[in-house]
Formats: sequence, structure tokens, C-alpha cells
Amino acid sequence: MTSYGLICPFLDHDPKYAYGVEFGMLYCRMRNSSENVVEGYFCRANQDQILLLASRIGWRVATMKPWGRDWMWFRLEREGPGD
Repeated sequence: MTSYGLICPFLDHDPKYAYGVEFGMLYCRMRNSSENVVEGYFCRANQDQILLLASRIGWRVATMKPWGRDWMWFRLEREGPGD
């Protein structure tokens, strides 16, 4: 049975809060992951932040494609020795 008991509503309906949550989750995934590839759909509003984050923490953008009006598909790869 699905439960949404742990979901906390935003105190403000401004989409920037949701963008911040998405970006924070991606940042944690990239910093704490043993994965060398992270891919998925992200809000187009976070595109610049994602590009900056990748360059700052040693990842590169392998693929970036628009999907509809508001979304982007990203494939991010961790840079390693010799890359």
C-alpha cells in the first residue's frame, strides 16, 4: 500500500522550491554515489545549475537533450584519470 505520510508540503507554491529539491537530490547523488553514470530527466530551469555542478565536482555532461518544453534528459559521467 502506497503511503505519502513522509511527504512534507512546501510552505510556498513558488516552483523554485521544487527546483531546489530536485537539484539538491542530484547533488547528493553525484557526491555520494559509487556510480560513474547518472542519468535522468530534470527540470529545464535547473539546466545551468546542473552544468555548473558537473564541472565543479568532476563530472562531464555526456548527453543533454530537451524533452518537451520544461524538461531535459541528462547523462552525466564521472571524470576519471586519463579522461
